[in-house]
Amino acid sequence: SQANMTPAKAIELLKNGNKRFQENLKANRNLLEQVNDTSEGQFPFATILSCIDSRVSAELVFDQGLGDIFSIRIAGNFVNEDIL
Repeated sequence: SQANMTPAKAIELLKNGNKRFQENLKANRNLLEQVNDTSEGQFPFATILSCIDSRVSAELVFDQGLGDIFSIRIAGNFVNEDIL
């Protein structure tokens, strides 16, 4: 749960998900169930800032489900105070 999440645990979840991605594995998820579970609110455990490149999404690279991460995608990986 979000209340029990620590920065170290978030990094561990992302690393484990990325390892699954690299090994062409994925967690078994019911996407329709996830849509329903997040219909009344979202509680992501991490925020990922990445390029808007269409060839990759943070959810896939870190093998996370709907509502698990807050994904911010920008052109050219340029960050300024307005974006943050």
